[in-house]
Amino acid sequence: MGNVLVTGISSGIGAALAQALLRRGHRVCGLSRRLPDAALAGHPSLHAISADLTDFALVAPAIRQLCDRAGIAGFDTVFANAGTFGPPPARAERVAAQDFMAVLALNAGGVKATLDACLSLPQRPRQVIASASISGQRQRAGMLSYATSKAALNALMMTYQIENPDIFFLPLGLCNVATPLGQVTIQAGPELPELYALRQRAGQPGYVVTPDERAAHILAVLDHARGLEPGRFREIRDLLKSIPDPLQQKVISDDQ
Repeated sequence: MGNVLVTGISSGIGAALAQALLRRGHRVCGLSRRLPDAALAGHPSLHAISADLTDFALVAPAIRQLCDRAGIAGFDTVFANAGTFGPPPARAERVAAQDFMAVLALNAGGVKATLDACLSLPQRPRQVIASASISGQRQRAGMLSYATSKAALNALMMTYQIENPDIFFLPLGLCNVATPLGQVTIQAGPELPELYALRQRAGQPGYVVTPDERAAHILAVLDHARGLEPGRFREIRDLLKSIPDPLQQKVISDDQ
């Protein structure tokens, strides 16, 4: 991957991805509203700046600044990871319009601003992976803003794929991960039966994975991505069924 951009790098999957990529020897550039913690920010191959991806006019200058700091012309890989669930789950008519639009602004608008900035650089990316969700294809009561934003993200990624066939775009559903976003998702009460059932399942061992585990899964999927249809939404649990388990491999390697 070489030079990699990760948005939402301050915590959760973004921070875990950055750490995993750095261990592999890549140069990582990061954008997020908050800077990563000192342990990550102090790595010599990491360059991170604070930026609000919903302030669209500032995204391109921030990305150019990252390239200047890193001394690069662009990115080989882009992880469009930054996202939000918004307020806790609620029926659609109880979601304020401004809250609805704020979720779309980050989950879809922020990705567009990031892609446009990266495509304008002297070096175009080879691959773009977006943190997507099955919610974009399978809607549930209580998830209006998030589900709509992820459906928009899927359409956005496929459109960019059609218009940029030299780049591999992958909207990747990441399932249940122990992040602040994931914690909001499972706050639903009995009035939202499907989400409430998800809340119950979240207590089962292995149902929710850690950010570090999911980061390892994402990189393993990319290591075996040949043959995937470009631009099409894929669920990471489905892809993991057909590739070696990276966590099991790590255990074997550590034992040796």
